[in-house]
Amino acid sequence: MLTLSLLASASLVAQSDGSTQQQASNPNATQPQTSEPSKSQSEHASTASAAPAQGDSTKVEAIKRALADYPTEAQREGTQGQVWVKFFITEAGDVDRVEFVSGDKIFERAALDAARKWKFKPFIKDGKPVKVVTTIPFDFAFGDKVTDTNPSANAATDNGGSTKPVQVSPGVSRGLLVHKVAPVYPESARQNHVQGTVVLRALIGKNGRIAELTPVSGPEELVPAAMGAVQQWRYKPYLLGGQPVTVATQIIVNFQLH
Repeated sequence: MLTLSLLASASLVAQSDGSTQQQASNPNATQPQTSEPSKSQSEHASTASAAPAQGDSTKVEAIKRALADYPTEAQREGTQGQVWVKFFITEAGDVDRVEFVSGDKIFERAALDAARKWKFKPFIKDGKPVKVVTTIPFDFAFGDKVTDTNPSANAATDNGGSTKPVQVSPGVSRGLLVHKVAPVYPESARQNHVQGTVVLRALIGKNGRIAELTPVSGPEELVPAAMGAVQQWRYKPYLLGGQPVTVATQIIVNFQLH
């Protein structure tokens, strides 16, 4: 079985994710959304093997996708987040089984139920279809919390070269942001008049996705909401010498009662 790991920390195609979002069924005024990654980014195969032979597959391609239903409990609690699911794919491109990899467990069942309904184009290696394993993220966010922008063409450009994460300021990283999910203010924190600033340390991969996210400071009642939103953010890749690099930065999320 060929393993095609697509974890957030892997080196993927250096392009902004072009995810489309569709509303889930929800009687509330604020509509939740779930989205899956675009073919150009999230299904790109990154392997250590030699270059594929002519006619062999170079990426995992989904030909049928299913959006996850937004869990009722998550809707009620205003919970957002991103989860990663591992797909075990047969030679015919069918999903043999799926495994929950990481993320908020409140979304586990919904993501796995949707993942089982996916269908993939058979992956060809050495002229024959083979079994593959790949990992794909599922995003859960409320529609009115999502913002997509288009940074200027030179916003992600610099000179030089580096193999280590490049430290950039919060202002620079904000200029690269193309897909933002705002946090939902926790009701318990609102009732207790808790407000303040949550500071997160982020590692942004070459593909523009959040690879690592660690809380630095802030009221503990507000940290989960900030994490669940920010882990879904996507950025225009930061370029050094014309090549995408991993960057480290701080992300500041403000919670203020009005």
